[in-house]
Amino acid sequence: MTATNNLPPDGSWSFYSYKPVKALPIIFAIFFLVCGITMIYQCLAKYGWKLYTYIMTFTCTIWVAGFCCRMASIYNDENLGLFAAQYVLLFLGPPCFAGAEYLVLGRVLAYLPYHTPIHPGRVISTFVFLGVVVEALSANGAAALTVAKTADKRNSALTRMLAALILQAVLEIFFSSLVALVEIRCRKAKTFPRNVRIVCYLLYITSFMMLVRCIFRVVEGIEVRDCLGVPNCGTISQKEWLFYVFEVANISLFVLLLTIFPPGKYLPPNDKVYLDPLDGSERAGPGFAQADRRPFWQTVMDPFNFQLLTTGSGVAVEKFWEGDNPVYTRDGVVPKQNSRG
Repeated sequence: MTATNNLPPDGSWSFYSYKPVKALPIIFAIFFLVCGITMIYQCLAKYGWKLYTYIMTFTCTIWVAGFCCRMASIYNDENLGLFAAQYVLLFLGPPCFAGAEYLVLGRVLAYLPYHTPIHPGRVISTFVFLGVVVEALSANGAAALTVAKTADKRNSALTRMLAALILQAVLEIFFSSLVALVEIRCRKAKTFPRNVRIVCYLLYITSFMMLVRCIFRVVEGIEVRDCLGVPNCGTISQKEWLFYVFEVANISLFVLLLTIFPPGKYLPPNDKVYLDPLDGSERAGPGFAQADRRPFWQTVMDPFNFQLLTTGSGVAVEKFWEGDNPVYTRDGVVPKQNSRG
């Protein structure tokens, strides 16, 4: 989408190549506002998932602001600033929502430390680092595209946006593969508890939705690139309903699922709590960060501990889940040492 002259069906000049539906931005702004407030209550007041709450609330705020700008832009469709603001904010929302997925997967792996293929704490750092790259490319490309006045600048912006979208799609595929690996290991061990199963299925669905959004935006970018300077000549750029179905409704369902099935309902707020592989009780251990005695920088550079896997040398993770750790209760009380029998 470029900030060049367009003539909507009514013949008036506009940044939009179609006549936008005025009610939809209001509806979705209210929807994400309600979801954000609900998550604040659920995760802070009820379940204690602080970081997850910050991520989801921040991103819901981005999309609320994006839809407010889109509403203002529709009523003032010759204002480049409003048009660019709504485009950039709405484009940035989904990659931020993906950050919540990464946090949830990290908590699943910390909950099942004996099945994790990666340092649970490094799931967040690894994926979030790559997510920041996606965000930087997305923000830069989206902002540049809305004001591009030459073919070279437009193509350069599109290249950055497509690179961000492809990277995010690869991240989602890798993310789903990690979830699938955890499920396979649980099933082989014949222990796939209901709470973990619900969260895994939730992550499959939300990751698929994010992937659909990436594919939609990649197709849009390819169309714009192939237009060779003709403003909004692609089918996606000319049909508002495609944007609302494959991006807005898709991501709205993503957020709705995480609101209806908050991860904090199924997993403890403390990443040091794990599921005992023998008796199925929740226990409070030292946490994976202390069990993996490698230097912090090494866990960041080699989160899968390839050095140990490939050479047989290196620092092995202490199997604290084989010890007799205290039983954990969801009200935060950790009773005295309780034998596993």
